[in-house]
Amino acid sequence: MEEKKVPAGDMLSVILPLLIAIMLLLSAAGCAIYQYASAKAYREKWKDYNDCGLA
Repeated sequence: MEEKKVPAGDMLSVILPLLIAIMLLLSAAGCAIYQYASAKAYREKWKDYNDCGLA
């Protein structure tokens, strides 16, 4: 059996969109994690003030 060689242009046109999609998903996950951590830190900071009735 002969193995067919895939031209570099075809390989790039398949891999590049896949890499872009993976990068986009990782960026979105990173943003979501940052937002969660930021909101948690904010709530923790003001927790004592909520307990004493100032907020």
